[in-house]
Amino acid sequence: MNILQLNELTDEMMNLSLNNFYNFIEIALNKDLCELFQVQAIREMSSLSSATIDQLTQVFTFEIDELKGLKKSLGFTTSDGNFHLRLGHRKLLEHLLSLVQAKKTLSVKNRELSNNFIENDTDKKLIELLKHRTSNLSDGHSVSILIPWIINIFQNLKTTKNKYSYDIHIQQFALLIYILGGRNCYEFLRLNLSGSLPHISNVESLIRNQEMRMIESEFRFQLIKEYLKSNKSNYVFIAEDATSSICRIDYDATSNSFIGFSSPLINGVPQPNFFQTENFEQLELWFNEIDKAKFINLYMLKSLVLSDPPFILAAYGSNNKAKAIEILKRWLFIYHQCLIQDIHVIGFSTDADSRFLRAMRNTKTMVLVFHGRATNSFFMQDGIHIATKFRNRLLSEKAHMKIGSYSIDIQDVFDLIEYESKIEHNLIKCDVDPKDRQNFASCLRISSKDVLNLLEKNEKATGTYVYLSLLRSIIAGFIERSTTIEERLFHIWTVVFTCRFWFSWIQYLELENDNNNSETLSDLKKNTFITKPTFWCIEINAHTLLFIILLVVKNKLPVDALNTFAFNSQICENTFRIARSLSGSFSSNTNFSVKSFLKRCEKISIINSIKNRGGQVGDYQFYFPQHHKNHKETYNYSIDHINELNLTEIDIEIIIKHAFQEAKKYVSMVNMTQFLKTKNIHTLSSLSTFTRTILNRSSSKIIDYTIDNNSSDEDSDEENLYSANSISDVLNNEDQFSPNSTDDEEEGNVIAIDVPHTAQKKFNGCRIYDKINPQQSKKYFRIRIGSSYKFIHKQTACWLLTTDKQRLSSDRLIRVRK
Repeated sequence: MNILQLNELTDEMMNLSLNNFYNFIEIALNKDLCELFQVQAIREMSSLSSATIDQLTQVFTFEIDELKGLKKSLGFTTSDGNFHLRLGHRKLLEHLLSLVQAKKTLSVKNRELSNNFIENDTDKKLIELLKHRTSNLSDGHSVSILIPWIINIFQNLKTTKNKYSYDIHIQQFALLIYILGGRNCYEFLRLNLSGSLPHISNVESLIRNQEMRMIESEFRFQLIKEYLKSNKSNYVFIAEDATSSICRIDYDATSNSFIGFSSPLINGVPQPNFFQTENFEQLELWFNEIDKAKFINLYMLKSLVLSDPPFILAAYGSNNKAKAIEILKRWLFIYHQCLIQDIHVIGFSTDADSRFLRAMRNTKTMVLVFHGRATNSFFMQDGIHIATKFRNRLLSEKAHMKIGSYSIDIQDVFDLIEYESKIEHNLIKCDVDPKDRQNFASCLRISSKDVLNLLEKNEKATGTYVYLSLLRSIIAGFIERSTTIEERLFHIWTVVFTCRFWFSWIQYLELENDNNNSETLSDLKKNTFITKPTFWCIEINAHTLLFIILLVVKNKLPVDALNTFAFNSQICENTFRIARSLSGSFSSNTNFSVKSFLKRCEKISIINSIKNRGGQVGDYQFYFPQHHKNHKETYNYSIDHINELNLTEIDIEIIIKHAFQEAKKYVSMVNMTQFLKTKNIHTLSSLSTFTRTILNRSSSKIIDYTIDNNSSDEDSDEENLYSANSISDVLNNEDQFSPNSTDDEEEGNVIAIDVPHTAQKKFNGCRIYDKINPQQSKKYFRIRIGSSYKFIHKQTACWLLTTDKQRLSSDRLIRVRK
């Protein structure tokens, strides 16, 4: 084989190595050149693509005894010491090297063409698939983000990392992944799916540009119109609730204010950006004299349309000392501000806290249904809280309830658990645990049909049977989504009338103090009945329901208003739970300060705003997981039109009369009928008149009674506030009072960028400087330290003035203290 006769090398020749390579060189070239390749340790054909003749023969410029024979065979040396390769050998090497380089170049071009073809073909197919999916979509549907996302990834892989780009839809998708999955999940996906997601700093910047900023104490009325635009409804209800927070003062650089103090109320309305100062002494005075916020008050707004997500209206730190009149003024402020925007607030919902309940009772807009007449009502207590209060009263060690001839005793339920098969009743011991005060699942189980059937067979348990039947009606009337409006009205008013009969009977009840203690007759009677707050909550909700139905029948409210099971403060509870879950799967710090909660609310608002558009972002659709409970059957009056109800005012009166007759059946079961007849309080008119008289006479004492009873087994509203909202609380962050501590989800990255290059002396870890950038001066106090003046960052000033570290009751370190 003569190398000069070859026009190109085959793939097999290019892959030759070691002995096969040397054999080929010896045959195609000659033995001397083969020995040269061995001397130069060239073992593969492909390695010649970057070699030159001068590099191959450079070894002959040196005097090496072992190479004298080979040197003489391949060329000659001139008097100046330069080696010259013989012309024949040079021609052979030049041709071989040119063939190798040509083959290498051709392989590179073929690979590039192949890659380009694959990429272009892939892009073409993806675009065709996108067009096909789009054309096949029916009206009202949008294409998934998957195909545009893959196209974006392929486009990024064609360029360097610093030139990666993402369109607005991919940015929104990345934003949702970051919020829902957390920082660790997002970084894991970004690092392992190259070119798929923007850098995390870009996502955080995107969050700050979403116009969803939460300012403490500021009500976001200007955003409500946008929230309601999708469903074209201008009727809403407002929910309010509070939860415990980490008691910590933080500096917010964006608003240049301090967050974590109890917000001052003017006419009941909290004041935004109230704690702003450029004076360190003023901040120190606030630390010493102003209450720090131990709670976070949250206001949520919800459209009457069930499918719409709630809207975070406002949040602020509180010391939980607001008076009922201040709460009422705040509600009026919200009502009028919404009315200015042509938005009608049909009601307010709370969790039956004592001050909220007093505010509701103090309004003159709510008049009880006496003598069969109804007037305006604008309030609704949370149904789940009412049910748990009803259950907790049964489990209370202090209460000794009695109805007619029968006692209401939890021992009857204990006996079922002890002596009956679990298959018969489906109860467990934690269902009757008095310490588990917010166990709504227990309410469902102890009032189930199976339990009621077993109790009905036991004549001694008649009182307990009636009580749990009322609990079953409370759940059906206030909470269950599948209940029709007629059934809802019947169940609620059955409970109302039964409780009124019971309440009236207790007024004539003669009790003796067998224990000879200081307990008065009034206290004995109170312990025989459900708590007054629970009684009032049931009355208020019943009148609210009746009022709404009448307005819908008269076409003064939209039919969506009949979905009254949604009028509760659970949307606030759910927001608190979501905010805690945003800590991330690897974080134990699920509690939050006021500032941290506001930052998390901004993220929740972003998600809700996208959900409110049906997950629509431009031409693409985002789908969110739905809780399995939301798939259950719901009687939605937004779909089932009001005409199908065929309700009239006469029908409503008939339903209420049927509820009254049902209540009389319960009264008869406990042998109370004859006594009520003798007292002339057995008719609807006489019962209503008597109840109204007693309530008006003792109204000033109703709430105070509940506040004073703070024992662990009593139905205390104050205790419920702590218990209901701290169930999910876990350990605080150990370094929450670091001088440079910032929420990793908000300002931390911004501060690192904003802090200028300054001369820092002796204050390692603290932002205390001799000089600062004048443009950043609002973020610093100028203070005297020793004999010199320093600039201290306002967040560091908060750390400096913090003298103790408070923890929530859920912190395990609190439980192990002696």
